[in-house]
Amino acid sequence: MNRKSASPKKNKSRLGSYLFGVGSGLLVALLYNIIVQAPSQGGAAVQPKATASASAPKPAADQKSDRIDWSFYDLFPEAEVSTVAGYQQAKQPSDPKMIYHLQAGSFSAARDADERRAELLLLGLTAFITQKEVDGTLWHRVMIGPFESETYLNRAQTLLAANNFPSIPITGKP
Repeated sequence: MNRKSASPKKNKSRLGSYLFGVGSGLLVALLYNIIVQAPSQGGAAVQPKATASASAPKPAADQKSDRIDWSFYDLFPEAEVSTVAGYQQAKQPSDPKMIYHLQAGSFSAARDADERRAELLLLGLTAFITQKEVDGTLWHRVMIGPFESETYLNRAQTLLAANNFPSIPITGKP
């Protein structure tokens, strides 16, 4: 059996490869820098000084001052602003605060209402039960609140919706 012996491969040094890559990158960057800067430097040096000053445009500030229309300042004091009727006045501090509640259920059985109240208490909401007679039937309403602002009402309603409890917002006394 004749086996050919594997020819020894020359291992290139990693450091040599790294230095070759860095050097070639620097060379490319230097050539690019020379090519990009050459037209800008050469173009300015070729023009004679007399031609450069004669063909130079006026500064932009002088041109703009000729085109500015100052008539606005004359027209503004004479302008009349019409008022639109129908705007409501802002709430005054003396207005009574609105009280918000959420109704989280209405049950004919007191036991069902008490179960719902317990579930809501576990969520960290202040719940209570009110009774109301409708068409001769006594209904037990599970109420949450009171809330001082609509923001707190909306937060509680979002919490109820996330836990699959339907709710109805109610303003004023429950």
